Amino acid sequence: MKNLLALKPYFFRYKQMYLEGFFFIILTNIFGVIGPKFIGNAIDAMSRSFQLREIIFNVGLYVLFAALSGFFLFLVRQRVIVASRHIEFDLKNDYYNHLQKLPRRFYDHTGTGELISRGTNDLNAVREFLGPGVMYSFTTFFRLVFAIIAMVSLSPALTLFALLPAPVLSYSVYKIGRSMQKQSKSIQESYAGITNLVQENLSGIKIVKSYTREAAEIRRFETVNRQYYRKNLVLGKLQALFFAFLTTLSALSLIPVIWIGGINVMNGTMTVGDITQFIVYVSMLSWPIISIGWVTSIIQKAAASQARLTEILDAPTTISDENPLPDPAPRQTNFSGALSLHEISFHYPNQPDNEVLNNISLDILPGSKVAFVGATGSGKTTLVNLLPRLYDPTKGRVLLDGIDIRTLSLETLREEIGFVPQANFLFSDTIAHNIDYGNRNPEPEQIIEASRIAMLYDDVQDFPDKFDTMLGEKGINLSGGQKQRACIARALARKPEVLILDDALSAVDTATEARIFEAMLRSLPETTIILISHRISTVKNCDRIFVLDKGTIAESGTHEELITQESLYAELYNHQLLEDEILSLS
Repeated sequence: MKNLLALKPYFFRYKQMYLEGFFFIILTNIFGVIGPKFIGNAIDAMSRSFQLREIIFNVGLYVLFAALSGFFLFLVRQRVIVASRHIEFDLKNDYYNHLQKLPRRFYDHTGTGELISRGTNDLNAVREFLGPGVMYSFTTFFRLVFAIIAMVSLSPALTLFALLPAPVLSYSVYKIGRSMQKQSKSIQESYAGITNLVQENLSGIKIVKSYTREAAEIRRFETVNRQYYRKNLVLGKLQALFFAFLTTLSALSLIPVIWIGGINVMNGTMTVGDITQFIVYVSMLSWPIISIGWVTSIIQKAAASQARLTEILDAPTTISDENPLPDPAPRQTNFSGALSLHEISFHYPNQPDNEVLNNISLDILPGSKVAFVGATGSGKTTLVNLLPRLYDPTKGRVLLDGIDIRTLSLETLREEIGFVPQANFLFSDTIAHNIDYGNRNPEPEQIIEASRIAMLYDDVQDFPDKFDTMLGEKGINLSGGQKQRACIARALARKPEVLILDDALSAVDTATEARIFEAMLRSLPETTIILISHRISTVKNCDRIFVLDKGTIAESGTHEELITQESLYAELYNHQLLEDEILSLS
């Protein structure tokens, strides 16, 4: 239950609607409890001299109070259920907004399907608590209170016998409720696993089909789906046991009422109308007693779901404008693109003994073209990820024009940087919108210019709708090279001061790669370009080349300088020359 306390701010936000709903709950139950009194009066009227007018009058009043009870129940739903939908809307926005603020490292160990499951299935369970759960909890409470008051006014002794099952009921709610909460949490986790599996499988459907793994994936899905199915069956059995037990208790409570009430009627201490009225009140308690099980199930499920949502909502936004350095930098609009790294070290979370980068210091002049090369795992990608603050270094500082980038707002910093990561991604939108994705005020000329530099323009002209061509999921209707060039065009369209290309030309041939790089040099003379590539032919024209080895700068210099050193770079260069000769002979 303590997990649900996290919802207090949302309750207070819509407290007016909930207060009105509680008021209407009281009214609907007051009118609902008053009505049976007139049924008793009508029956007592039948036992005397038959007065049709009196009977019609009492029945009419019963119908009137029943109608008033129904009307205020309608108003209850208009307040409480509608308020729950408002909170659901706010929760979804807050959840999604928080996901946007979470750092890159959070997504390194959290599956997409898991996040989708929590934002849909878990959030819906919380919404059920905020609406039906709250409404029926208070309706049950007030129905019990008012009905018991009416029963005591008729016969305190008979009321005591009718409530004998209450202690057993309370204990059952406690014990079975705890079991249902544990099972609900396990079910939500299984559902998240299914969502994650389906999302991953559909994203990689080309690989599945290429390796004819359809049957294996079907079996894999069936295994996790069967686990989810079995857990739901266990919860269903618990709920069935709970409802059956509550219904049985409700029915058993009528036995002493009818027995002792009948004796009271024969003794003349109660009328037939009184005992009829009393039985109606006991019957009115049946639904509240049974609904206790249903409400308990909703609350336990919501508590488990809210705990899973809280795990995400409480995840720290370690890289955001909400936690800058103590002295933020003055707002600056003109940057030259000069970068400096001072004694940078970095390790990933939970791996403090594995330094990916170790005490790196280097300077990149504004407008220069530099490259990072090295073996796989040497730290190249990690290094460039520090520049737009996708990660923060565990030690050291990164400066842009002499300003610590942690003192800049993320918006200011990232507007100066165009970043093309290794894994290219395109949205299910038009080619034009994919290219101008990072621009606030995109112009058609910018899109065309960027596509020309990226050598994409001629390819786009071959499509029927040209730049208005809709792309499939992740740009499925483009080739690998076209996807990469579209991603490069997206970065170029921003006209950044710093352009980072992380192995962004690996899917194009060497000749096209050279043409793109030459176009960049010609079109972006003042832009600082940082290039990661495994091809020496791509990086040899850079102003400076840094060779990384096991997280450190092993060598640096121009292409000619590094060749003469006959070290790591020269070894890599000679190896690629040999490969080219072998390919030319084949």
